[in-house]
Amino acid sequence: MKALIQQIEKDLNNNNLKLHNEPFFTFFSDEENIIRDAHICHAVLFFNKALQILDEEPYDADREEHVLTGDYFFSQFYKILALHNEYKVINDVSSISKEITSNKSAYATSDKNPPHAELKSLLFAPLIYLVDNGYAHNNLLQLINQYIDSINIENLPYISKSTGDNNG
Repeated sequence: MKALIQQIEKDLNNNNLKLHNEPFFTFFSDEENIIRDAHICHAVLFFNKALQILDEEPYDADREEHVLTGDYFFSQFYKILALHNEYKVINDVSSISKEITSNKSAYATSDKNPPHAELKSLLFAPLIYLVDNGYAHNNLLQLINQYIDSINIENLPYISKSTGDNNG
C-alpha cells in the first residue's frame, strides 16, 4: 500500500490528499486487516476514495483538479482489477455504485437526510463489500462507524441538499 500511495502522490502531485494520514489508507496498509487478495482491497479502496472525492463540492478554482483526481482513482480501480482479471469484482462494485448513486440522488432531492445506517451504505458500500465478501477484516466496519460519527452531513451537498461550504 505504501508504494501505491507514493505512486498516487507522484502521479497526482496533489499535496491536499494526505493519503498517509487517511484512516482507510492506514487500515489497508496493515496487512493483518486484509484477509485475502490485497489487490482487490486496494482497488476497491481507490474506487471508494473516488466516490468520496466526488461527494464533496470543490471551490470553483479547484473544480478541474477535483474531478481529475476522482477520475484518477476510478482509473486505478479498473486498471488494477483488469490486470488481475477480476471482472466479477468490477461488475459487483459497478452495480453497487449505480445503486448508491441513485440513492444519493433521491436523498438530495427529498426533505429527509439519510439515517446513520443508510449514510454508512451511501458513503462506504464498496468497502462494506470487501468485508461482506471476505476480503477485509470486519474491523473495517468499526472504522466506517467512527468516520460516520465524526462527519457533518451538511458538508455532503450531493446527499444532504445543502449547497455545501465550498461554493467558491
